[in-house]
Amino acid sequence: MFSIFEILALTTLCASVAQSELIAPCPLNDDVCFEKSVNKALPQFMSENKALGVESCDPLKLDLIEGDMPDIKFKFFSPITTGLKQCIVKNVKMNLGALKVHSELVCPNLETTGKYEISGRLINLPIEGNGDFKIPAGSYNIILDMDLETVVGDDNKAYLSIKSFKQKTEATSPISFDFKTLFNGQKDQADNVLTFANQNWKQVSDLLLEPIWYNNMKKMFFNGNKYLMTEPIDQMFISP
Repeated sequence: MFSIFEILALTTLCASVAQSELIAPCPLNDDVCFEKSVNKALPQFMSENKALGVESCDPLKLDLIEGDMPDIKFKFFSPITTGLKQCIVKNVKMNLGALKVHSELVCPNLETTGKYEISGRLINLPIEGNGDFKIPAGSYNIILDMDLETVVGDDNKAYLSIKSFKQKTEATSPISFDFKTLFNGQKDQADNVLTFANQNWKQVSDLLLEPIWYNNMKKMFFNGNKYLMTEPIDQMFISP
């Protein structure tokens, strides 16, 4: 039997298995049990599941991320984020009657790599260039508030689905920004910008990394909804 915990798991991470043998069932209102279960199952839920058409969440691969703001524009091509299997789910709160879920994802030792194009102003400094990039992050918190909905499957049974989400992301330890060949390889200008970015890592993180996290979460939820469609609502709960 499945527990409502699966909703929590899928609001913060990708699904990887079609059966729930890895998940300890929990009473409906036992948030402590849900939190313990999701953290135990997290590494396997992050893995690929070809049977469900679910891609891996660690590494999590995207095609393109774009940022288009008044002062700065950038593109990240084929970004890959690693380290998500180390994340921990905390502060889970659920209101099934209102179809709402709140949780926090605490992630240490993440790294995103890929290729970039960027132009504009990075807070106070001009920035321009293209090439390879690497952004290691020591610790990141993601606060998630999700709205759920019920959908009817081909078998005419009701299933839960993640309808929408809001997130707030925060870097909680220094981040290193490494953008190769800034200013066409002009070292003095590039070093000046990178030194500024690394000294002001929190402000730069808020500016550049929010699009990465938003698109990462969108992919997680897309995969998560595939998993949710494997278990009808009437099989997801146990009595306390």
